[in-house]
Amino acid sequence: MSTHRMAAARAVGREDAATGTVVSPHEQSTRAGLDLLDRGGNAVDAAVAAALVAGVVEPTETSLAGSGFLLVNDPQSGAWSADFGPRAPLAASATMYEIDHDAASSTVLGLAPVADAANVDGPRASGVPRTLLGLLTAHQRWGRLPRHQVCAPAVRAAYDGFPADMWFLTNTLSDLARLRRDDQARRVYLDEDGLPYGHTSWSFYGPSFGARPLVRQPLLGALLEEAARGPLSLLTEGAVARRLVETSHEAGGLLGPEDLRTAAPAIGPALTRRYRDTEVSVPPAPGGGITELQILMMWEALNPDPSTSHESGAQTRRLALALRRAFADRYHWLGDPDTVPVPMRGLLSRDYIASLARLVDAGEDVPGWRDGNPWTTYASRAVHDPWTHEPDRGARPVWHPAGAPPPSSGTTHISAADTEGRVVAVTHTAANHFGSGVVCPRTGLLFDSAMAWFNALPGAANSIAPGARPLANMGPALVTRQGRSVAAVGASGGRRIVSAVAQVIINLVDGGHSPVDALSLPRLDGSGPTVLVHEDRGGGPEALEDLGAVVVPTTGEPHQMDFARPSVAALAPDGRTSSAIHATNHAE
Repeated sequence: MSTHRMAAARAVGREDAATGTVVSPHEQSTRAGLDLLDRGGNAVDAAVAAALVAGVVEPTETSLAGSGFLLVNDPQSGAWSADFGPRAPLAASATMYEIDHDAASSTVLGLAPVADAANVDGPRASGVPRTLLGLLTAHQRWGRLPRHQVCAPAVRAAYDGFPADMWFLTNTLSDLARLRRDDQARRVYLDEDGLPYGHTSWSFYGPSFGARPLVRQPLLGALLEEAARGPLSLLTEGAVARRLVETSHEAGGLLGPEDLRTAAPAIGPALTRRYRDTEVSVPPAPGGGITELQILMMWEALNPDPSTSHESGAQTRRLALALRRAFADRYHWLGDPDTVPVPMRGLLSRDYIASLARLVDAGEDVPGWRDGNPWTTYASRAVHDPWTHEPDRGARPVWHPAGAPPPSSGTTHISAADTEGRVVAVTHTAANHFGSGVVCPRTGLLFDSAMAWFNALPGAANSIAPGARPLANMGPALVTRQGRSVAAVGASGGRRIVSAVAQVIINLVDGGHSPVDALSLPRLDGSGPTVLVHEDRGGGPEALEDLGAVVVPTTGEPHQMDFARPSVAALAPDGRTSSAIHATNHAE
């Protein structure tokens, strides 16, 4: 299949010249961002407005009481990160969950063996709510328009509602039992009978659906109006913070006043590494970024000449092996560097990356990769030793948990660019579809399930600790060239985000592809027990046969997520902007 046919089937995009571009998975979010650009806003205003709307209209993916990251490259000040990533409450502990040992070998949903899935469902699954505060703080730092104007589209979306489309209905059906357990979630996301919106009848074969009614959230709209006009302290120690703590306490959750007093995002320089003639910047927090940088640096070591970085059976195999090497490190070594020793500099050392590239070049698979789920296998097994490349290293930690949870699902991403030279990438999430399934009746905010990202067993780099940050999948990235903005990239799609973002950057930089073509080229995913490879990747399926490859056909389905759902907002040297997103019912 040609690139152009692939583009028609799998990615949509556009070019803009007057003000800039915004791309997101949902039409309402994209329209909000574009409207802010038309009103004189910059890329930060647009991205924050779109992200706020996403927190209203995508409860299956995210929440304004969840977590995330925002990156901005400003031509005057460089690449910056606003980290409002997931964080455990201070009352959390490594042994807070009862482990269901009978389920330790279960792969049902891949969940950690926690009794009653308490790290995913219910009040004790929630981390510290940070997204609303994080987005508004980033806007205060880098935006141009007044806050109430940036919040207005989200306020309207909450009051006016969003259509209960098939993606929403499918997820509502999947989560029906957990949504019914919480009174406020039931009121917001289900009809008066506790059934999915729009159903007309039930039978042996399941529900039938008629018109798509609007899902309205007036309580959330009132909260957003309050946040739009009041001081940000409302969210840290004021009325909103008190309401969240009261609800968590009454429901048996762990959130305390100090958690919200310290919930403001960490703002600082992004973590940046050179990739060919560009710089790639990611959040310096425990997330997908460091693994993306490892993959890119390894790919450059394997292909010093970018013209050799083309599709072929041999190159597809090398990429699959490079992905596995990076994920083996991820599943073993990464955690919160503020809590446990993490060899951050060693993992990104050029010498260390070269040693991994040599293993890939030799064609060696990662030992034990197919023995089980790799996130469990490598939680207690180190394949590589980055500590020998860590400056001023202390004693090497030894991690021996009995297992590990895999990354959970439920995420959204917004990319934006303006004609003044800024690019912005925002990824935020509820960590699971409908988060923890608990909605605060005092604010309308959906609590997330960030605790599912931790290893529920002690003894791992990513085990639970009071106030610690779990290893998240979110991996927004910026590409710049000598400080000039080139592209904002990110994705939704759980653990597959990392592979997708790295490959899109390779397509943009090595191949010089447009955003649409960069997304449309067939990809592979190397994060799980098998390699997923698109059927149209040149020579790929045959070259990966001994690695347990699964060939994924082009279905044309709008929500196909085998390779995540990335988006790109790009800025050309002449100031023209363009954008693209993996095809979806909601994309513009």
